[in-house]
Amino acid sequence: MHATDATNPLTGSERSPNALQLDVAIIGAGHSGLSLSATLADAGVAHRVLEAETIGASWSRRWDSFRLNTPNFLTALPGYRYDGPDPTGFATAPEVIDMLTGYARRRQLPVLEGCGVRRVFAAGNGYRVETGKGAFQARCVVVATGEYRQPRWPQVFFSPAAGLEVVHSRDYRRPQQLGQGGVLVIGGGQSGAQIAQDLHAAGREVFWSMAERYSHIRRVRGRDSMHWWDMQGLLHRHVRERPDVVAGVAGALQKARRAEFPLVSGTGALGGGSSISLLSMHRDGIVLLGKLEQLDGHIAHFRDVRPQIRAAVAGTRAEYKHLNDMADAHYARVDEVPTDDARYLPEEVYLEWEPDASPRCLRLDAAGIGTVVVATGFEAEWPWLDVPGVLDSRGYPLGDYGVSAQPGLFFIGMYNLQRPSSNFLCNGGRDAAELLPAILRHLAVAPARHNAVA
Repeated sequence: MHATDATNPLTGSERSPNALQLDVAIIGAGHSGLSLSATLADAGVAHRVLEAETIGASWSRRWDSFRLNTPNFLTALPGYRYDGPDPTGFATAPEVIDMLTGYARRRQLPVLEGCGVRRVFAAGNGYRVETGKGAFQARCVVVATGEYRQPRWPQVFFSPAAGLEVVHSRDYRRPQQLGQGGVLVIGGGQSGAQIAQDLHAAGREVFWSMAERYSHIRRVRGRDSMHWWDMQGLLHRHVRERPDVVAGVAGALQKARRAEFPLVSGTGALGGGSSISLLSMHRDGIVLLGKLEQLDGHIAHFRDVRPQIRAAVAGTRAEYKHLNDMADAHYARVDEVPTDDARYLPEEVYLEWEPDASPRCLRLDAAGIGTVVVATGFEAEWPWLDVPGVLDSRGYPLGDYGVSAQPGLFFIGMYNLQRPSSNFLCNGGRDAAELLPAILRHLAVAPARHNAVA
């Protein structure tokens, strides 16, 4: 059953103060929530997926030119793998939403759309889940809303002048929505880089305050880089198998979960994706600035960009060598001729570049900058989760790989919660399958109660 407002089971008597009994309540109908729903359905576990908006709604909050960074051929959910006409292309946000909606419909997953959760707390033999459409009593609750919830603002003094337009990447859609003048993009991750490119392509003057991040290679020796990572087993390697975690290095697990993915883009000529080249952006006229130190009114201070660029170039070259070595090993074993994909390589891989000094202090109004786009990411936030002792100081789940320290509470769909692909559409239900035994064990020791809970 794919439940919408028109077929909402919380009608009539079930809108009373009594709660509908469930084995499992999944909160969030993105790809992780749907993967777990399909896995539970196959195991015969009664559940509902509670979605505040519509299936895959978070994907609608992407800019118009956005594309996935993982190629279509890797896209997979339990019982589904992409088999369309463009396996090496990169899906748009509307295409992702259509795929997820179609998947839920075909699998007849019990999704309740427009069912925003207001509070979750321990009660009875499990948890009471209060929503805008009534209450549930669930023996297990799985949080599948992802970690990109609350916009994160610069972690430095940030007090823009009243006349500056300030837009977070969550609300950015297209260059035309911004006022006149140049644009300062703050944030050196993939969103910041891609928005800077989007603005530049529209003819805007762009200043980009970078973070410390190197560029990933889109394609190497005839194949997307994700293919090489997948072939080596690294894309889906469990975090418990990371060498530093195995060696017992202090803080290794926390470091893995805070790690940022290198710069790469699914946007490129004819949907073919591209590498993000810092040198190319510089040559195109985008002004590369160091990491923001403070913004007071119209006066912005930045770090020296040169050490950041040198470190980024070194990281990009190391990345290329690693991928190229993977390719060498592969083609030495098979009778296959690689194609030449040099056009995908960032220029800094093969060109020497000693970056020029950039402004350390910039007066935005004098530089003609009328808008600041903040692309400094998001924080995990679950204000409705009223269960003490389940999150660390950064809002990341405590416990073992999605199994909370609080019995019957689980998390899924966060980067490196279980593996690097945990929040990617290529996870293929691996995390859901791994979480299933823990859910079944809990259900076995938490007997069902069939009477409604007041």
